[in-house]
Amino acid sequence: MENFDLEKIVSESLKDFYHIRENGMYLSDSQIDILKRNGFDYRKYSSMKSLLFDIEDYLNQEIDDSSYDELDLLASQLAEVDYYQNTNK
Repeated sequence: MENFDLEKIVSESLKDFYHIRENGMYLSDSQIDILKRNGFDYRKYSSMKSLLFDIEDYLNQEIDDSSYDELDLLASQLAEVDYYQNTNK
């Protein structure tokens, strides 16, 4: 039988849960880590749309590095959260 570090498993899993942040955005800890790695401070944005705009602007500058795929995936995730949070149904 394998030994599992339950505390490690739980802490890693919690990084992917969305939490409402002090500026009202729903972001997971892992998404914040990606933003920080790429020079984005989510706290300076008042809306998900403005953060998405800056990420897309950054991606459209034809950057050629390993962060492109990571940021592109993050932008897709954030756009989905923004859609479900701000669209009247």
